[in-house]
Amino acid sequence: MSTEQYGQELAAISHHQTEATNARFMVFQALATVGIGHEQADDIVAALEAGAVAGAHTWIS
Repeated sequence: MSTEQYGQELAAISHHQTEATNARFMVFQALATVGIGHEQADDIVAALEAGAVAGAHTWIS
């Protein structure tokens, strides 16, 4: 992999991490708006993330 390709990969990873963080923050805000506390919201978000990882793993397999 060339230095340019490596830089592009890092930029793409950074972009996806930023998007994921923004989406996670939006979910926490939405859950707080409807009165769900931080601990329960954290459990819900963790379950969503685990499901996404499991789904991606299944798709790749």
